[in-house]
Amino acid sequence: MSASKNQAVALLSKMLKAPPLKALSRFTSSSGQDLHHTHQSVSVIIYHLLSFNMVLHAQSLILQLLSDKITSPLFTVSSLLSYLTRDSEYFNLSLVYETIISAYAKAQLPTERVLFLFDEMIDKGLMPTSNIFNSVLKCVVKGNGFEQAWLVFEKNKGRVGFDAYTFGILMKGCCDSGDLRRAFDVLGEMRETGLSPNVVVYTTLIDGCCKKGEVEKAKKLFSQMGEMGLVANQYTYTALINGFFKKGLKNDGFELYEKMKSEGSLPDLHTYNCVLNAYCNDREMHKAFQLFDEMRERGVACNVVTYNILIEGLCLQRKVKEANKLVDEMKKCGLSPSIITYNMLMDGYCHAGRLDLALNLFAQLKSSGLSPSVITYNILISGCSRSENSLQVLDFVREMEERGLSPSKVTYTILINFFVKWNNMEKALEVLSYMKRTNLAADVCTYGVLINGWCNQGNMKEASKLFKTMGEMKVEPNDVVYNTMIYGYCREGSSYKALKMLREMVERGMMPNEASYNMTIQILWGDEKSEVARNLLASMIKSGLEPSSTLPILCTKQDPSIS
Repeated sequence: MSASKNQAVALLSKMLKAPPLKALSRFTSSSGQDLHHTHQSVSVIIYHLLSFNMVLHAQSLILQLLSDKITSPLFTVSSLLSYLTRDSEYFNLSLVYETIISAYAKAQLPTERVLFLFDEMIDKGLMPTSNIFNSVLKCVVKGNGFEQAWLVFEKNKGRVGFDAYTFGILMKGCCDSGDLRRAFDVLGEMRETGLSPNVVVYTTLIDGCCKKGEVEKAKKLFSQMGEMGLVANQYTYTALINGFFKKGLKNDGFELYEKMKSEGSLPDLHTYNCVLNAYCNDREMHKAFQLFDEMRERGVACNVVTYNILIEGLCLQRKVKEANKLVDEMKKCGLSPSIITYNMLMDGYCHAGRLDLALNLFAQLKSSGLSPSVITYNILISGCSRSENSLQVLDFVREMEERGLSPSKVTYTILINFFVKWNNMEKALEVLSYMKRTNLAADVCTYGVLINGWCNQGNMKEASKLFKTMGEMKVEPNDVVYNTMIYGYCREGSSYKALKMLREMVERGMMPNEASYNMTIQILWGDEKSEVARNLLASMIKSGLEPSSTLPILCTKQDPSIS
């Protein structure tokens, strides 16, 4: 050990006389031999590199120490760092601290040590640059979350200088955690410090607003940018366009897309995918493929998401063969279909009544090395259920569990619907009970399927119990559930209950469908409640729905106000 220590001392004089890179090479090569480095030998090479402003090389060396690629029985990382950061008039201590802190931040180690070193630096009267503080802040956001980062920011007000990038990190943290109120506070505080928000800060906040559905706020921010003379880039435009489409404001989205191009901001891959998705959701596949061609003409490389959007659009229109051709084209471009690609195609085949082709795809999926997901099994279980293939349904449930995949709420609802279709309400309720035991709460779809089963069997007592349970469980009935209950009461001949349900539905801001109106009017008329029936008919016509021509009320002389 003593000989090794002497060798390290001998190496020190050689390193100090050599240029920094040659010294580093000697240090690195000696680390692989039987020589054990000391506090002094490591410190000397780091100081040597920093004296020539070779900060990145010094950081790289510290990273090797932190990752145990360079070790020695003569020191620990902790003792070495203490030695490196000791007070001395012979080297730039601020630069040493900043180099170590940056290395720690890059190593993505627990943030406690970074924060300790940062505080120690300030306590010694050293002033960190805003870049170093930003590295610390970013490190804390990644490692400890936004709340901890906010505390670090608050603690260091007045201790260090902030720049636009500091507020950009905070803004992203706020928006990623969904805290828009605080994000706007950050914007206000940034202005108070005399800093002008840049395009990145505005784009981050616009994107955060859009993700929370606050499109009006995003629009105002976009206008503010223009007033401040800031030019929106493709990321700003894409964030707002996507926000418009997600909110159902298609015209606004397309108008902004055209403005983007007219302002000279070229759409990127994400912009194109966003607009493609809007066209496909609107079933405007011709426009979608025109845009797809434009992308390729401009040399914008399509990704798996691009193809998945188009494949889903075709599958929605039952054009599964065309969707399959796109998969072949995708493979020729060197892109591998994802689990989402396979799921969409299988779902398309199932809805087209081609369960055999869906099962072939399932075999291809497994042979390609991809693992089926819960969604994959839900699609196949639903497809088998529609094909009334009960054995295959149960086989897939077993296979799913064998793979360690827990059935989801959707899986259970599909199974309940399967038993309801077979008029096996006892088995359907067993599945509901099992679902509850797995701590999955039934949603409006689950209740809707069961209520439909009881109504079809004419058992309105059980249907009413379930409807009441929904209220107790704070599950809001939707228009499908209300229309199903109205249908059940009308079948039962309960005009009072049907009318009560219909009125409740309207009071809740929902529109009864034509069948609900027609059946309720018919049963009221049959119960000789002609005045009520006429009023309901007038309401139906006023709401823009067309009464059935076979309604008895229309076959008799009626009030001109409803003609």
